[in-house]
Order: sequence, then structure tokens, then C-alpha cells
Amino acid sequence: MKSTGRKRLLLLILVVSLVLTTTLAGSAYAGSAGGAAAYLKMGVSARALGMGEAFTAIADDASATYYNPAGLGGLNKREFSTMHAMLSLDRKFDFANYVLPDPKRGGTWGLSWTRFGVSEIPETRVDATGAPILDGAGNVRIFSYFSDQENAYTLSYGKKFNERVHYGASLKSLKHTLFDSSASGFGVDLGWRLKCDQKTSLGAALKNFGAKLKWNTASGQSDSVPLTAVFGVAHQLKPKILTAVDFEKTGSEDLKLKLGVEGRINEKIALRAGVNNKKFSVGAGFTSNGWNFDYAFYNETLGTNQRISAGRRF
Repeated sequence: MKSTGRKRLLLLILVVSLVLTTTLAGSAYAGSAGGAAAYLKMGVSARALGMGEAFTAIADDASATYYNPAGLGGLNKREFSTMHAMLSLDRKFDFANYVLPDPKRGGTWGLSWTRFGVSEIPETRVDATGAPILDGAGNVRIFSYFSDQENAYTLSYGKKFNERVHYGASLKSLKHTLFDSSASGFGVDLGWRLKCDQKTSLGAALKNFGAKLKWNTASGQSDSVPLTAVFGVAHQLKPKILTAVDFEKTGSEDLKLKLGVEGRINEKIALRAGVNNKKFSVGAGFTSNGWNFDYAFYNETLGTNQRISAGRRF
């Protein structure tokens, strides 16, 4: 009876969490799916990307500051991770973070920096008729070059409620500079993680809650960052095979399904595969002496990409 009651309780938690997260994301920012700070949805870990980013219920390394701050509650060692990506269309994407346990408070802190940008964008102008201004050779005149840069600075904290339940939160400071204008704002991430048993975990996260970017222009325009809600389940299918599924809802976008699997050949080498909203990914990881190096090859809207990340736990 006790086993049956426990299973029914876990099923109820799963259903309620999924309904709440998808409903909140759909209602809070309806119509804003294409809003500001889209780089916050691009992923920062080659391990997670290789698994289709089905990582909310896993979140067992430093990248928990991005995927689910509740995962920090299960970390008891210092750790840092970093990622650099040269994407199509001259886009550059960087991430770095550091995780530090706090024995006095019984939790773990995380500090992260995310940067996305495009440099050397040509400035052109038009005349009174709306036609582009030309140079002496008849080509469109380039007056200068400028950059489009976005940065997020995040302070995270995760803690154990008990041995099974972890919770966490992140405070984000957002910055965006474009030509001679800039915008800034704040947002909050909230996370929860439940270890059902030795094999199964549940996780949920609300990302970019209340986030807006206010510009320093005369109009004082504000751009909303769409709320993202994610619910995930992870299951240790076999001792060396980890599986995961995430359901993600961002603003008015359709519900996304993410699936991932990680298989360990031995203690040092892992292979991964995943599906992120019908886009496939594969990856691999190598671990030695506290260092981990991860690689992912995946599809996105603007084409295929490769990502490498590295980190160390000590």
C-alpha cells in the first residue's frame, strides 16, 4: 500500500507541475515568444546540448545555474565551466561560471556570465528619398562599424530542503548595447528538483520571470523577455545509461519536447544523443582528474553547429 501511495503521489506531482509550468508560460507572456534576449535560450553546455537539452531533472553540474538552479543544492564541491562558440552569421557566444558550496548555510552559490554578440556591423544611411547613400564609386557608403552585444550576469543559489527535494533561484542582470543605444533590466529564475528514488528524478524551472529590458532612448521603450517554463523527468535506465525528457513552453510558442540519452562506455568516456523539438543532436564527453571536456553537434534554425565546453570540479 505504501508503495502504491507513493507512486500515486509522484504521478500527481508530475501532472500538476507540468500543467502549472506550461500554463504560466503561456499566459504570462502570450504573444512575446520572439521577444528580447533570445540568446538566453541557446544553451551553455555541450553535454546538455548533446542530449537535446533534456537536462532540467539532471542539472548535476555547474551548468545548473542555467538549466535549473535547484541542481546546485546537490553540488558539494567547487566547480567552474566555460564554453565558447563561433556560430553562423559571425555570431559569437560565450559562457563562464563558478560554483562555490556554502557549508554555513548548507547550500551552494553560483556566479555566471553569458555573452552574445555580432561585431563589425556596417553603418549605412539613406537620403531624404529613402535611397541608400552611395560613395564616389557608386557603392553603398559605409560610415562606420558597430557592434550588437548582449550580456547576462547571474547570481544563483541552490539548497537541499531534505535529501530528496532541492530548490534554487537565480537573479539576472541583463545588458544590451546596440550602436549608440543601450538597455538594461533584471529577471529571475526559479527551480525545483525532486529525487523520487535512486533511479528517477523530476525537475521544473521558470526562467526569466519578470525580465524586461528598458532602453535609454527618448521613447524609453521596454522589451519583455518571454517567460520559459520547463518540466523534466530523468531516469537511470541502466547503471551506465541515463535518459531524460523535458517539456518546454516559451511565451506563445508551441510546447517543445526534448529527449536525451547518455551512455557511459567507462568512467572516462560518455556518448550522447538527443532530439530538441524535432532537431537531432549528438555528443561525447571525456573526464579525467576532475576535468571534463564535452562536444556536441546539433541543428538549429540557422543551420548546424558544433559546441565545445570544458570544466573542472575540485
